[in-house]
Amino acid sequence: MAVKKTSGRLILQEIKFDQVYSRKVHKCNDRAGKITLPVELIGKKVYVVVEPES
Repeated sequence: MAVKKTSGRLILQEIKFDQVYSRKVHKCNDRAGKITLPVELIGKKVYVVVEPES
């Protein structure tokens, strides 16, 4: 899977939420990374937001 770097503006419709998780991506192998989230989120839609480099 090739990853294209993009930037711009993303406007989402109103989303109701109960909690917000902040996680760091960990190296999984030479070509991928992963984040660990609670088991309750399996099968749910999640959004990953990448912060700009400072």
